[in-house]
Amino acid sequence: MKVTIHIETYTMAAYRAIRPAVVASNVGTFGVCGLTISATIKQSDYAYLVDVVNHAAQGACVHRSEYNIVTVQPIPQNPEKK
Repeated sequence: MKVTIHIETYTMAAYRAIRPAVVASNVGTFGVCGLTISATIKQSDYAYLVDVVNHAAQGACVHRSEYNIVTVQPIPQNPEKK
């Protein structure tokens, strides 16, 4: 199953640290709107992506209050037509 997650960054420092790491993780499809990074990934890659985000932020000395993973929404699968 695929899910969509949104990572809100509240400062440019957080955005600059997290966006390249998320894109480099190469686990799904990514998009950006303002300071929000959206990703469509396999549900099994969720924990890995969270680790990537947290590691990138820690490496850049970005405090946890400067970003948040705000939503995880499953993408419904269409049943096969018979």
